[in-house]
Amino acid sequence: MSSSGSTALIRLASNPECEILGAMAMQGGSESRFYESVTGTLYDREFGERQSSRRRGSQFENAAFAGDARLLREALAGIVGLSPDKIMVRNFLDDFPGTKDDARIARLSRTRTILKASLEGGAPHLLIQPQLLIPTKPGQRPYFFLAPDFMVWSAEHQCYVVGDLKSFVVRENEVEPSDLSRVRLQLGAQSLALRHEYDRLDGSPRSPEIGLLVFSKPNGLRPHAPRVERIGGAIEAIRIGIRAYLEHRARVLELGGANAPHSVTDDLNPHFRDSCLSGCVMAQWCRQQVTETAADLGDTAKNILGETAISRMLDLMDGTAPPKSSEERAFAEELQRIRDNIEAMRAA
Repeated sequence: MSSSGSTALIRLASNPECEILGAMAMQGGSESRFYESVTGTLYDREFGERQSSRRRGSQFENAAFAGDARLLREALAGIVGLSPDKIMVRNFLDDFPGTKDDARIARLSRTRTILKASLEGGAPHLLIQPQLLIPTKPGQRPYFFLAPDFMVWSAEHQCYVVGDLKSFVVRENEVEPSDLSRVRLQLGAQSLALRHEYDRLDGSPRSPEIGLLVFSKPNGLRPHAPRVERIGGAIEAIRIGIRAYLEHRARVLELGGANAPHSVTDDLNPHFRDSCLSGCVMAQWCRQQVTETAADLGDTAKNILGETAISRMLDLMDGTAPPKSSEERAFAEELQRIRDNIEAMRAA
């Protein structure tokens, strides 16, 4: 998996204190290659989306986009306020195929042209794979490219809103909360990029804090009706992630100058969390950096005990080391209470 715009921003939004994520986003390219550059060894663990999920996702997209996006037009007709046959479509994959930067730049230029035209009327109602970006000021990696699966003209809001196709098979358009967290952040990043483009245009509308999710029905690859997600919190989380990236980038440049970001990871704060294990290529490496501290015991232990070494915790529990502060005294009393309870249970 590459450290693409949305992936990098989602990771930073989820763990903004991790300077390792900042260095990885700054360096760009393959996340597994970043790991290999840091450790000097190949990444041999399972990582990224499973091939079966990727295939189904491609099949769902192909079905939704086929026939001038016929199925998607039918699903989005209520948003546009027109019958499916009257919805005008622009497919950027047909106009500018590929994933290289030159194709992205061409799609971005055409997206900006359409956004400007939409303020005067006459623009397509449905844009397939438009291109957006979020600027991060001058410096190394000064912007993040983002490509929503689609943007659709909202009759209610009189502007485009971003949307994403998800091949999750859901019934009654209901989704597990755990599956929504990441996709809301993805919509938040894309919506923030769309706001940036609108802000470039004089007299442009303020895009609403909503995004559309289109899931797959249980039978076949037909899309559900769009699910409207309120993403104000996700947008703010992405803003926090961007601010974190700017801070981490400055720190990396201070330490390494023009050298590759991976070269200074030993001097960066990894901020290991439980959730890193299920989503970050650097999780095991970061965990090794906090071994023998409370952080290695999980988020709850770190929140309570901070960076306290496990050996120090044992000394406080045994009473062989005096507390150095009122906080440590409270820790010691709680640890000793837990120890006494365990011993009582064993005696019983």
